[in-house]
Amino acid sequence: MTNNIISNRFLHIISLTSIMIFITGIFSAHGQQMPGMIMDTSENNHKKNNKMQDQMMLPMPFFTHMGIPFKVGTYGLRVAALRAKNDGLANSTYNFQLETGLSKTVGLFLGGENLFKDATLESMVQFLVWKSKNGMSGFSPIIEFEFPLGKEATRSVYTLVGFATTISNDHIAFNQVLHYSPIEDLEEGSASFVIKVSNRLFLVTEVSGVVQKTEAPVFNLLGGIKVKITNNFLVGFGYQLPLTTNRSYSHQYIFQPNILFQK
Repeated sequence: MTNNIISNRFLHIISLTSIMIFITGIFSAHGQQMPGMIMDTSENNHKKNNKMQDQMMLPMPFFTHMGIPFKVGTYGLRVAALRAKNDGLANSTYNFQLETGLSKTVGLFLGGENLFKDATLESMVQFLVWKSKNGMSGFSPIIEFEFPLGKEATRSVYTLVGFATTISNDHIAFNQVLHYSPIEDLEEGSASFVIKVSNRLFLVTEVSGVVQKTEAPVFNLLGGIKVKITNNFLVGFGYQLPLTTNRSYSHQYIFQPNILFQK
């Protein structure tokens, strides 16, 4: 039985790796970078273009990764406080997500979950293999390393592989990510929609889930809003409910400041 499980895991790894290499080869040959903006010599027009670009920029979802990495020198930080209730008891957890670009096609993600108690740190590298001409949609294979720090952790590091996708325009953005952990034989992922209501108000909905052969699946639904305070600072308010009987809470409130800054 053990040999069969190990063999199945190796088959999963080989299959996913082959698919990623195949997709990467196809999209790398046809991938396009967003054309550089033609700069106007007028300072007023330059400021006007920047203002319009800031107004049209859609915020990141609450937790879903994006299919396009940030540009080099640009940083996006999401810090969240989550207040959950289960069987009349309440507890708070905290996490953070920091993203930046290492090159035109490689992005870096650093994150932490359940900070201050049984934390898990994450490090992910994202490889952009396709981006639309307008630079608003893209596809990226990813490799992620998780480092559980809790006392009950059975391993020091877990390796996951997967991909992320972004499809968006000026008013709506769809983001999706899917991970597979060969060691745990586990798939996890999420998908989100961000809808622009006004220049400062955005609606966000996300569905996330974990599927593992030895456990019942877990799926959650999140709804919330994000409010743009300044061009580089937003605040998000969310409410999350479990969709399956396998759950760790009955409902959860989320408060998440977002900061976008450049060197």
